[in-house]
Amino acid sequence: MKKISLIFLMLIAASFVFGQKPLRTTAFNNLRKGELDKAMQNIEPTISDPATMNDPKTWFYRGNIYLQIHMSENPAFKALDSDALNKAYESYKKSIELDTKKEYYTETIQNMLIISEQLYNEGVIRFTADPPQYLEAMKSFESAVEVNKTFGNTDTLAMFNTALAAENAKEFGKAKLYYNKVKEMNYPQPLLYNSLASISLEEGDTTAAIAVLAEGRRKYPENFNLLIAETNIYLSSNQHDKAMANLQEAVKTDPSNPTIHYAVGVNYALMNNVGEAEKAYIKAVELKPDYFEANYNLGALYVNQAAQIIDEANKLPLSATKEYDALKKQADDILAKSIPYLETASSLDPSDKNTLLSLKEIYTRLQMYEKMKVVNDKISELE
Repeated sequence: MKKISLIFLMLIAASFVFGQKPLRTTAFNNLRKGELDKAMQNIEPTISDPATMNDPKTWFYRGNIYLQIHMSENPAFKALDSDALNKAYESYKKSIELDTKKEYYTETIQNMLIISEQLYNEGVIRFTADPPQYLEAMKSFESAVEVNKTFGNTDTLAMFNTALAAENAKEFGKAKLYYNKVKEMNYPQPLLYNSLASISLEEGDTTAAIAVLAEGRRKYPENFNLLIAETNIYLSSNQHDKAMANLQEAVKTDPSNPTIHYAVGVNYALMNNVGEAEKAYIKAVELKPDYFEANYNLGALYVNQAAQIIDEANKLPLSATKEYDALKKQADDILAKSIPYLETASSLDPSDKNTLLSLKEIYTRLQMYEKMKVVNDKISELE
């Protein structure tokens, strides 16, 4: 009796196993008819049943179903599974693993390419969203990279965008990993050197930032952005001679750029070369008359010059009247030169108190009392 029962149970099990293959066919037919809900429902039991779970066809069909769910424009089908694209990818991977005869290999690879494109597009959508979703974009781009690796393809664009999204998400370790990977592959994008340098600066490693920019400049000697990035580091780290060498090169490359001439002026001023600083600031103002910083710095340059001369005059003995008067006149003449630039700066930014205070001091010294009263009123309004 026990033996008969055992056989009976085995027959039931065999019937159940045999029943999953028709279910797989039903799922396939559901997919052909666009019945994605039924297709998903019918395919799921087949991936855990011994008769079908090790058959590449099962996983190939499942990948097709979930890929169509992800790509469906029908909201009801789209909502069937929020992770449909990943399930399609995992299904195709399993199909490739089991498909030793490569019966479904060509179609599987074609569909994997579609998945990588979908993931890449998701990354673009998330990166350009308002507000941007940089972390999610990074994950999508990185998934696209991984999908491509499954079938031996290297997607350098997806790798670069993974790094870019990671940098914006402040995932600096991941950003450096992918930037360095594409750099080693000679990816033709100078921007990656700027990015690696920026990350090094974020981490407080100025030496590494300069080194990677120097590497980028050797590879792209004509790239203006790399030149400026390197110059900015030299300026911020008080390496004035190196900064000036770069700035002179930048002037030759883009002589009509007022920002470069302004930077030249700032650097010369820091090097106490007043004459060259004056020339550079004047050029910046000529190229861009409404350049607040250039107007203000040029005015301040004259004020500082005048202050030094006045300080020199005040150190003279009381008997040196003639020498004192000559120095005072020289200082006043230089102060007068500052007025148009500081007045322009004030008109460009009426709320800048430093400019107003400088003008007040100049007007007082030069006995321009009407203008001094106007400036006083403006200062009072800001207080």
